[in-house]
Amino acid sequence: MTSLAGVAGLPLASVEHRAGEALLAAYKKNPKNTFTWAKAPSSVNNTATISKNFNSKTYASAAKQGAGLINVWNALTTTTHASPDRFDLLDSDNFRGVQKITIKNIGKKTETYTLSHVVADALNSYTKKNAWPHPNPVIEADYATVKFSANKVKIPAGKSVKVTITFTEPKAGNADQFPIYSGYVVATPSREDSPAVHVPYIGLKGKVRNVPIMDTDLGFPVLAVQKEGGTEELPTPPGKVNWSFKNAAPAIFVRFASHTPNFTIRVHDAKTSKFLGYVVSGSNIALGQNGRMVNLDDEKKPSANKYDWHGLVLPTEDLSTKPVQLGAGSYKIYVASQRKLTKGAYPGDFEVFDLGTFDIAA
Repeated sequence: MTSLAGVAGLPLASVEHRAGEALLAAYKKNPKNTFTWAKAPSSVNNTATISKNFNSKTYASAAKQGAGLINVWNALTTTTHASPDRFDLLDSDNFRGVQKITIKNIGKKTETYTLSHVVADALNSYTKKNAWPHPNPVIEADYATVKFSANKVKIPAGKSVKVTITFTEPKAGNADQFPIYSGYVVATPSREDSPAVHVPYIGLKGKVRNVPIMDTDLGFPVLAVQKEGGTEELPTPPGKVNWSFKNAAPAIFVRFASHTPNFTIRVHDAKTSKFLGYVVSGSNIALGQNGRMVNLDDEKKPSANKYDWHGLVLPTEDLSTKPVQLGAGSYKIYVASQRKLTKGAYPGDFEVFDLGTFDIAA
């Protein structure tokens, strides 16, 4: 890599190794510039070029483009650093509306900076009360408002100043549809030979705890019967199943529409409601975090995970605990996924599906 043109306008993540080569080449050509390797990550993020979607008047969502497209020349010539590298505003329940930005003048002269804010597209993946997010989010004009404790700051060479930023959630946008809004905080120096720097922010309007976890659009979780010859669907219309751990075991199919910090399949005594343990299915334990699944599997069918239960449970959350084999009895089975940004108190912090009562022979 011998020229900056080779990496200008490419995404940050895809050219990280090439950018390093370009920075080194440029630095060797101009050893008097302000760039140092210690400042490389923040310089590249602060000075990336933020772009717009085709025929759009607003910038593309920060959820899509991050800090922007790498601009090596800007990274080499900037006389400003801004931190942190992003603002995570979280959701309406956990809103972090007051933030601080630190602006440092790494140039050799006193500089005056003007602070401003540019909005970006909001993305909505739940416009139809769907559980599985849209593969192509709907673009909306849901914009936050931003106020600064000082709109202009004068910073001597080598010094830094902290400015308080107050964000307000967008008035537009349906909180029940969880739109993701974003934008960029910009610090522009008065001198024309040094580029402006920016920091992206992202927030979610609504309560992220209410974002669907299980794909109910396709009817999950799905219950079936596991027999020696394979899995069979429940009779339609539903009829009585002679459940047996040996030849007619419950089989639970799950499909994750979004992330959960802790997915569980819980077994309780049907008579006393006592918790007995988490389903153990072969080498799999229905306990722990899970991310959103791919839409289709290798056979182009909706992906799903299967847990067939033959009576084995893990009695505690300690994975080193020895599983226990339950005998014949009457059991309640619950598919329960912890909601995002919650403490994990059961059942209040979980999305819970009651699969019913199972009278099972050994």
